[in-house]
Amino acid sequence: MNTLKNIIGFNISWLGLVYFGNNFIPVASLFLLIHLFFISKIKNELLFVIAASLIGIIVDSIFLHLGFFVFEGEIGLPMWLIMLWGCFAATLCHSLQFIDSSFWFKVLAGLIAPFSYFAGSQLGVVEFGHPWLITYLILAMIWPLIFIVFFSLKSLLLSKEFNNV
Repeated sequence: MNTLKNIIGFNISWLGLVYFGNNFIPVASLFLLIHLFFISKIKNELLFVIAASLIGIIVDSIFLHLGFFVFEGEIGLPMWLIMLWGCFAATLCHSLQFIDSSFWFKVLAGLIAPFSYFAGSQLGVVEFGHPWLITYLILAMIWPLIFIVFFSLKSLLLSKEFNNV
């Protein structure tokens, strides 16, 4: 049941943040806080969510500075996208945990993940500074690695050895 709550909360947050931008941050923050206080029962999950969010923010910032992403009227990443990374990171221990069961699931998820950016472009919140196919191919090379890093980090931060230090 918590997995269902997690994925519903994330999808509402994704749609709200993409569609309403910064105006939806309080609602998405509430979903994230509810998740961390009532759904998450994993010690150090907050640390993992912060670390995974920072990785995602750094990766997206690199793509922004390389001209792959263009956010009209923004100098850096928009705040709603930063919030979205926190919401996404909260799914990795719950509704997207199944991806961790196979290397090939990580690769497949990495090939699918760039379509989230395409959906954002269709809603007018991001433009691509390079042709979509080039952007997709670059993202499709990076995202499987991101999933591998995320789930390796999750294993480390949520391991019994780390928690006993």
